[in-house]
Amino acid sequence: MPGYNTHRFFNYVVFIAVAILLYLWNLPAIDINLKNILALTVGFYIGTDFITPDLDIESTAIKRWGKLKILWLPYKWLFKHGQSSHNIVYGAIVRVLYISLILLGVYYLLFKSLPSGAITPSMYVLIFLIGITIANALHVLLDMLF
Repeated sequence: MPGYNTHRFFNYVVFIAVAILLYLWNLPAIDINLKNILALTVGFYIGTDFITPDLDIESTAIKRWGKLKILWLPYKWLFKHGQSSHNIVYGAIVRVLYISLILLGVYYLLFKSLPSGAITPSMYVLIFLIGITIANALHVLLDMLF
């Protein structure tokens, strides 16, 4: 399996190449504005560097969390490496739901209520999640190739 830096390099090269192609093709069906691009890019970055399929092992990705890596300990116990965590369809979804539940739980404990937009995410949150999912898919595809 490729290492952490190989995954990062692959993901960013593909992301930049696709961005350049979309810019050159100037597709009218794609709503290209700064907020959408920013949401997708941040989601892709988070998905590539922090919420990767390799959070179920002692990897560079888990070490990037620093002391907060303890949040991923139950996740490591639940998922075996290379199996469901590396599923191209629901791997990223499970990780995002997992960390979202923890963040909402902490928020609730601090403020005794949930944030007003917690139930219905904005379009930017959905685009952000698409960025994470794309990064996850590229990680899994690279693992399948090698």
